[in-house]
Amino acid sequence: MSFNFANFTKDLKSFGDKISSDFNKEVLPMAQRTQRMVQEKIGKISKDEISQLPKEYTELAQRCNNIESLYKNILKVTTNYENESYDYPTNLQESFSEFSHNITTRFNNLSKATTTAEAQAALVKPNDDQFRTPKTMYHALSRATDASILTNGENEAATSARDEDPLIKGLDLYSCNLNKIANARIGQDQLIKQKFNIPLKATLRSLISQSNNIQKKVESKRIDYDLARYNLTQCTNPTKESKLRVDMENAEDEFANTVEDAINIMQNVVENAKPLLELLNLIEAQLAYHKLASELLGGMVGQFEELIDEQNKKSGNVGSNTVEQGKETGEFDI
Repeated sequence: MSFNFANFTKDLKSFGDKISSDFNKEVLPMAQRTQRMVQEKIGKISKDEISQLPKEYTELAQRCNNIESLYKNILKVTTNYENESYDYPTNLQESFSEFSHNITTRFNNLSKATTTAEAQAALVKPNDDQFRTPKTMYHALSRATDASILTNGENEAATSARDEDPLIKGLDLYSCNLNKIANARIGQDQLIKQKFNIPLKATLRSLISQSNNIQKKVESKRIDYDLARYNLTQCTNPTKESKLRVDMENAEDEFANTVEDAINIMQNVVENAKPLLELLNLIEAQLAYHKLASELLGGMVGQFEELIDEQNKKSGNVGSNTVEQGKETGEFDI
């Protein structure tokens, strides 16, 4: 097939015209818009040359922006509830122990692998069904006060006798209740994630993003209109004036229509964003946890007082009233 130079030239010209047209329609206006924005920021454009937005628009925009700031500031804190160990102290010994167990499990699984796929799975994800104790401060306290620490290594008869020891009974009581409180904290965290964090993130993605996008569009149309006005006032060529006037009028219409759309969209954002209701969900999740914790801790106070009296009687220290003295000083009042 022979090369057709005429068609090639025609196609090349058509391509060049398209590039030129796209440049004039998209790149050039964007450059002018950016230049104008910079000039406004540094004060080279007088206030009279900058179109003012309606009060209704500016008030709605401020309310939407305030809601966005509120949500983002709260989520910076409440996303920590999605990290189980947010109140857990660093314990290198325990971490090393878990790491060693993980490596051992991987190699054990690898030795049982019969195919390449099984070997790869054994290295990437060990099949370890062993229960993992959650890493929270209260779970750590529950483990640290487990009465088995004091009875470890004793025979059954000795352990049975020690079970009557007030200290053993106290540790059992405290460790068990702290474990319940720790599990309740995990439940609180899940509720906060599902009932608070996820709805807030959804609102930011859907409603607030609509407000942000329309505000950017309004700003873009406002600058286009101001540029069109400026170009018309600077025109000294009568043959171009009519076109520039039409451009300005079109830009003014687009600016006005976009502002009207923005007011409707932002009004919808304000009406459908429900920070008070979402904060109520946060409060209820926190209350459920703290209520259970208060009941369990409060119930233990009387039981521990009885255990202390029992221990004092066993040791012959009947006259001791350390508990009552502690109450009188009020040292635990907050």
